Amino acid sequence: MEFSDQDNQAFFEELSQLYFQDQEQFELRRKALIEETIQTFPEDFQKRAHGLQFTIEARLQAYHDPIMRMNKMVEIFWEHFANFQEVVNNPEKVMRERQNARREAAVLPFPRPRH
Repeated sequence: MEFSDQDNQAFFEELSQLYFQDQEQFELRRKALIEETIQTFPEDFQKRAHGLQFTIEARLQAYHDPIMRMNKMVEIFWEHFANFQEVVNNPEKVMRERQNARREAAVLPFPRPRH
């Protein structure tokens, strides 16, 4: 579905007004819009999208001012874009670094209880 600039402006105005009138309703709407968007992804990608959204929300949790929050979102975007560029431009290096960063996990024994 494609939106015109006028549609986008109206949508932005609606959300802006909602933010200033009722922040609780704004949060519910924001979360619903994000969920609706994730639901449009292929099923195989939805779990990853939810995980990424959780990570983003955690990083934004400390920012309550809308401008500061937006600036942090832009910073997160550029971090991920830089990572993407690195993978595209030098995939062997990225894979080697990821392999070298892996650590073996200790397996803890959990004896079965005796009945």
